[in-house]
Amino acid sequence: MTAFVHLVRLLAAIGIAAASATTALAQSSETPGATGTTEQPAPPPANADWPCEQPLRGEMSIGAMWQGPDPAGVQEDWQKVPTVVALVNEIAPRRVPQEDALANVQRFAAGYQGEERAKILTQVFVGLFDTLSTERNQIVRGIKRFSRRQDALARRMEEGWKMLGDIDPNSTDPKLVEQRAAIQQQIDWDSRVFDDRQRLLPVVCEQPRVIEQRVFALSRELQEQLAVTQ
Repeated sequence: MTAFVHLVRLLAAIGIAAASATTALAQSSETPGATGTTEQPAPPPANADWPCEQPLRGEMSIGAMWQGPDPAGVQEDWQKVPTVVALVNEIAPRRVPQEDALANVQRFAAGYQGEERAKILTQVFVGLFDTLSTERNQIVRGIKRFSRRQDALARRMEEGWKMLGDIDPNSTDPKLVEQRAAIQQQIDWDSRVFDDRQRLLPVVCEQPRVIEQRVFALSRELQEQLAVTQ
């Protein structure tokens, strides 16, 4: 396997199109001056550092999650209400089973009536949305950093393969033999690290969607509790 093919496969594994690399190789192999025009390099594809099969969605929208009272009036207030903060801390973490979180919402709502109920449940939604939206954005940024690290690791392996290619494999020079062994050891280590990270990618890529589903389910329960008083 050539070093270039090795790199293409590695980059393809983290979501960078192999076709663009193949095109670049074909262009570099053309005879200089064979054409009368100079092609400008293509701009990088959008979200080139997004390695997931799932499409990268923008930030969550309050309007897509909430059809209850206008949350604008309580957006800054929820952190000042200890009971709301406590409930958000109980139901937001993904380690808490969703069924338990829904039950906590129901128990909480039962303690309020009328306008007070509508206001405090709206505050709970705002707190939940703010908390999980921030967490989701952090995960998305983390996935992009992960992709960039994988890309850098793949390129380092490519450099290693090039260095190996420049050393005569049949040489008996002790220095060259030692150098080849050291380079090969680094490539093998980098490859194991790359593969271990890559195996985690499908689970990590699911997390933004998991958060979206949690917000939707809990916001629906909050709105159902609002309807109880109507």
